[in-house]
Amino acid sequence: MDLAPGTVVERYVVESKIGAGAMSTSYRARHQVLDTMHVLTVPNPELKAVHQRFVDGARIQARLRHPNLISATDVLQIDGIPVVVQDYVDGPTLEAYVESHELDTGGIDALAGGLFEGLAWLHQNGVAHRHIKPRNVVVDLSGKAARIRLSDFMFARVWGATVVEGRKGPKVFGTPSYMSPEQTFDSRVSGHKADLWALGCVLYFICTGHVAFEGPTQEATFELVRAGRYEPVHTYVPLAPQRWVDALQMCLVDDDADRGPTAEAIAEAWFAGVTEHPRLSSRVAPVGKVTLVFTDVQGSTRLWERDADLARNCLRAHDAVMRAALNRHGGYEVKTEGDAFMVAFGDPLQAMRFCVDVQRGLYEQPWAEELLAMPDGCVAPGFRGLRVRMGIHTGEPEPRSAGGDRVDYFGPAVNRAARVSGAGHGGQILASAETWDLIEDRLAAEEVVMQELGAYGLKGLDGWQQLVQILPPEFAEREFPKVKAERTLL
Repeated sequence: MDLAPGTVVERYVVESKIGAGAMSTSYRARHQVLDTMHVLTVPNPELKAVHQRFVDGARIQARLRHPNLISATDVLQIDGIPVVVQDYVDGPTLEAYVESHELDTGGIDALAGGLFEGLAWLHQNGVAHRHIKPRNVVVDLSGKAARIRLSDFMFARVWGATVVEGRKGPKVFGTPSYMSPEQTFDSRVSGHKADLWALGCVLYFICTGHVAFEGPTQEATFELVRAGRYEPVHTYVPLAPQRWVDALQMCLVDDDADRGPTAEAIAEAWFAGVTEHPRLSSRVAPVGKVTLVFTDVQGSTRLWERDADLARNCLRAHDAVMRAALNRHGGYEVKTEGDAFMVAFGDPLQAMRFCVDVQRGLYEQPWAEELLAMPDGCVAPGFRGLRVRMGIHTGEPEPRSAGGDRVDYFGPAVNRAARVSGAGHGGQILASAETWDLIEDRLAAEEVVMQELGAYGLKGLDGWQQLVQILPPEFAEREFPKVKAERTLL
């Protein structure tokens, strides 16, 4: 079941598809009357056995109100399938945030503090989460300071609730790398002590960027978990404070009876000797060497002329895809004009990954058939839906205040990035050689397909610009017209 942008589900209008997994698919949606943003989570229609679990989790989640938790506000129905409505959070998962940011001690402490507060409040109110992992934690970037929010209460259990014998469902469930030893034998009876083990696993990931327990198979991972074998934090972070190590040792104890008693007790160990808990700024404009990305939608004017309602729905989906990818890769939204974005990154590799992420996200959207039937939205090899051109260039632009906390950039680097984008076509990612040289040696094997396009004279700029084309491997068959610039042979 796919909900195209513009689909109305009771009082909610779908704006974009957020993500999909084996269990469910999530959509960003807007309330028609209140104009508020929400997430609609639709369980897999074929997995009828888990539908009630989604409703049970939503019922528990609905009575929870805390700044470090995501609340459920409603349950809808689509053809008899329950649809859980949750608060929309403007930010990436903790997993994506850690992978796209270089965190110092203060940043790690700020993230850890939010985890402690959310989990402590959850336990104080008689609920065990039982599915804590970096992908089920969201970093809320809507305010000046980043805030941790716990999500996904599908496996949550009210404190002291008994296991109903014979109830349909697996005996062992969860994500192996974040399951406590007792969960690997029978997840149904696990409680708040399992949360404390998972808390330690998440804290380890925040500190080191590595997963504490990860084997080549599920059973191999379970063996590591049951034995409590993991690389010491100092292997990856030699200067890690001893207080972090002490707190982790309270969490990662194989016997749950000997595990730290509460999240508060573990927090006390984590912050031992710290007089003031730090805050983590949500969005910071990069300075110095900055990678700029310019984007726009091909054929948007014609789309508006043909069908304004369709164009509105499609461009809302486009904007949502762009901003979600920006959050995942640590980008800074400089400004927008119509369907054009100007964004900035401190790390050129994250800028490239942002562009690739956007191209994938646009392709995977369940676009309305009316769009796909149009020439610019046709289903051609490697293309589907809206086509967005993207240009990347790295330089040292001049940052200036744009009012309030906003920052804009000026200078030759900005002009060159805009011209690189303008030379491309919808669905194409062009990068300057200056950017490619900075990321080539850092790319994972087969992460992208690169093609050297040669040197071009870009309108209004002196000299020649070497350009490369970057695409995700699955879109390698995309074909484009010639670059919209004068080619030269150097």
